[in-house]
Amino acid sequence: MTRRVAITVGVVLVAAVVAGIALHRNGADDAGPTGLTVTWGGSEGHPTCAYDDQQEIVRCQLTIDGTASGSQTVTVTVTAYADENTSRPVGSGSGSAHVEGTVHQALVVTVPVRRAPHVDEDQVAACTFEVTS
Repeated sequence: MTRRVAITVGVVLVAAVVAGIALHRNGADDAGPTGLTVTWGGSEGHPTCAYDDQQEIVRCQLTIDGTASGSQTVTVTVTAYADENTSRPVGSGSGSAHVEGTVHQALVVTVPVRRAPHVDEDQVAACTFEVTS
């Protein structure tokens, strides 16, 4: 009976550790740098993500705003897609910026693509981004 209790306790402890690691990793993937917001850049007439068919790249403009708690590096990964539903990736690229204090900083990320991404009527390529710090 004691052996069965020890095995049960061991299994419960292992399950708790695995669940804790999974929750920590999922939370870390979604968290951006504290106090900072990353948004698409660009302006009227200048697409946020523009496809250059000659160089086979997508050039994306992003903006980092807010107040950094100390000196930080913000890394943004942009993925370009062959469809507007963002389900078929054609390339991915990352860019980093060093930030400190109050910031309003542009960041350009270049994405090499294997084939042309979806481009809408405003000449904006289908892209998403993810922020890590």
